[in-house]
Amino acid sequence: MNLQHTALSNEKAGELSPLVIRSPHGVIGVESQGTVWNGVTVRHITQRLHPAPAWQNLAHAEATVAIVLEQAGGYCEPRSKLNRPTPRDRYDAGHVVYVPPNEDLWGYSDGIEMVRDVRIRFDLMHLESLLGEDLDLKKKREPVILVYNQRITKCAQLLAEECDDLPEGNQIYGESLTTALLAAVFRSSGTSKSILTGLTRWQLRRTIEYMQEYQFQDIRLSDLASLVGLSSSQFARSFKISTGSPPHRWILESRIKRAQELMSQQRRPISVVSTLTGFADQSHFTKSFRRVTGVTPAVWLRFR
Repeated sequence: MNLQHTALSNEKAGELSPLVIRSPHGVIGVESQGTVWNGVTVRHITQRLHPAPAWQNLAHAEATVAIVLEQAGGYCEPRSKLNRPTPRDRYDAGHVVYVPPNEDLWGYSDGIEMVRDVRIRFDLMHLESLLGEDLDLKKKREPVILVYNQRITKCAQLLAEECDDLPEGNQIYGESLTTALLAAVFRSSGTSKSILTGLTRWQLRRTIEYMQEYQFQDIRLSDLASLVGLSSSQFARSFKISTGSPPHRWILESRIKRAQELMSQQRRPISVVSTLTGFADQSHFTKSFRRVTGVTPAVWLRFR
C-alpha cells in the first residue's frame, strides 16, 4: 500500500506532484514543504513513526538524494535489503543517501518517533547539464548507502530553511544551494585548472553587466551560466573565485546597497523600497537586509 500525503500550502502550487511514501510500515503521518528549483524537486519532510521497527521504500522514477537532519528516539538507516542492517560506526543524524532511479533501497528505523530529512529528486540527464564536466559519470550509477559529509548536511539544512519559508525573488539562492549540494555528491575528484582560475575577463564583464541590468528581477543561476557557456556548478565556483562572493550573495548585496540609497537619500518608505528592489514583501526585505548588514532597515535608518 502507498501512503500519499498532499504537500502543505507552502509548497509551490502547480510545480510539485503529491508526495508518495512507498510501501510504508509504521508511518503515522507526514508533513512536507518544498518547491522546484531549476528542474530539481526539493522537499523538507518530517515523518511521525511508531517507535517500533518502521520502514519505507525510497525507490522513485527519478534519482533521489536524501539527507537525514534530525531523528528523535532510536536510530534510522538506509538498507539495500530490508532485513540486512547496514554496517556503521555512527548512529547520529546527518547521513546522506543516494538512490539511482527505480532502485529499491529501504529507509529503516527502530525506536524512532520522528525523523526529519531533505529529499531531492531530479532527472539524471538534467544532472549532467547542472554539473557539466564536474560530474563523475560513475557516481550517478552507483547507490550511496550511508555517508557523513558536513558540507552536504550544511547545504541540506539551508535548503530546509528555504523550503519552510519560500519568498518570491529568491530563485538564485535556492538554485545555488541545490547545485552546490549535488556537486558535493557527484563531483569528480579531478578539477579542471581552467575552472580554478575563475571566469575570463569577458565572462566576468558579461556576467556583471547582466546582473546589474536585471538585479531587481528573479535572476536564475542557469541563465548566468548559459551566458558564458558553463554549467551551473562550474559558473558558481568560477564566479566566487573571480569576485570572492557567490552569485546570489553579490546580487543580494547589490540590492541592499540600492535599498540603502533609496531610504537614506530619497527618503522612500521601507515598504516601497522592498518592492522597488525586487523583494517579495517587506518581511522578505527585512530578513535579507539583516542577513547583509546585521540589523533591520528600521534600526539602520535610526543611525543614519
